[in-house]
Amino acid sequence: MTERRGISYATILAAAFILWLPVALFGTQGYSSLVGLTAIAAAFYVRWTRFNLLVIALAALAVWAATSSIWSAVSQSVLVGNLSEGTFNMEAAGLRIVLTLFASVLTFAAALRIKPGRYRISLTIIGVMLAVHGAGTFAMALLPEGALDLYAPFSDRTTEAPLNILRSANAFLLGLPILLGLLMMIGGRARWPIAAALLVASLVAFSLLGSDVSVLGIVLISAALIVTTLFARSGFKLLLIAISIFILASPLILGVGGGALAKAGLPLPTSFQSRLWAWQLTTEKVAERPILGHGIEASKGWRETFGDHPDLLKQIVADTGINDGRWEYYRILPGHPHNMGLQLWAETGLIGVSLAVLCLLLIAWKLPPPERLPLASRVAAAALIGASFALFSLSYSVWNEAFWATIGIAAAGIVLIHRASQPR
Repeated sequence: MTERRGISYATILAAAFILWLPVALFGTQGYSSLVGLTAIAAAFYVRWTRFNLLVIALAALAVWAATSSIWSAVSQSVLVGNLSEGTFNMEAAGLRIVLTLFASVLTFAAALRIKPGRYRISLTIIGVMLAVHGAGTFAMALLPEGALDLYAPFSDRTTEAPLNILRSANAFLLGLPILLGLLMMIGGRARWPIAAALLVASLVAFSLLGSDVSVLGIVLISAALIVTTLFARSGFKLLLIAISIFILASPLILGVGGGALAKAGLPLPTSFQSRLWAWQLTTEKVAERPILGHGIEASKGWRETFGDHPDLLKQIVADTGINDGRWEYYRILPGHPHNMGLQLWAETGLIGVSLAVLCLLLIAWKLPPPERLPLASRVAAAALIGASFALFSLSYSVWNEAFWATIGIAAAGIVLIHRASQPR
């Protein structure tokens, strides 16, 4: 199917963004299914005979990660559960990542086939859904008890609901670049004050919700916008090269540097302090298998507790004032390192990290210079880089397919903004 013979893929994207909000409110895991739906439609638009080095590098990274399950200590079955009982699930992280990557690439490739045009209805739908998401995020920040009451019929009020609210805030962080891009499509000087107000309001909402990673996201979005404004020819390259260097040096920066910071006796928040200890442990694991890594999701099996590290046990007891013995059995690394670069090092080794950096550098050289892009798509692309890197640095597991699916959908939305900003 082509744009001439059928409906525009812009309509498909608009339909996807209608589902953006409910998926976000219910914990964001549905984004992997949503990108699957956009990929099914995308299959009728893309050119299957065209490949480039970036697609090959992304595929190589996904295949390498999936292959590492062979030596991972926590390698899982492909399918588990019962379809009739509603417990059917795909547990193999490697296969989930390969499928998510495939769906995201298809969605993005189909978006690139959209012809220049206005697409007012599609962009209005997308903008309204994201604006409602933003208003809901701000309302939940101002009225947290009311938000928990709304979640109560569907999820546990004290455990599940707060996590769903934070995940929804993270999803809005990834939708925010599209809103900023849409604002830049408005003529006149008012767009800049409105965009600044949107960033400030989002910062306030994230702060009230206690989402440190989303607060960092606003900071990095602002930094990315400044870089691409000051360096109109090389802004995107500078951003992605900096991220690549950070990933390459993450064992040194987060492991060694973080360890020194943890021992400095500074009054750090307990959540950040615990991440420093997790990064120390992960760096030790990197040193054990630096080339191949321990295998995908191996960090789930690292069950060292503070009792296994008397120096850390003494420090956490002093920091928290709790000395009832609970910390002796508390895991230093609860599930994953909360830094994707360091997790790549630990689980896929130098080979996986090298492939990831290659992908970033290929993206950097494929993106046009900021000065050659319309203002709307330039702002949206820079903001998405900043927001994604914040979540990459402090939040999810690198194998969280819903995170990558959300980025895939958001990136396709930015392509639509770009097409709508081009002369017809």
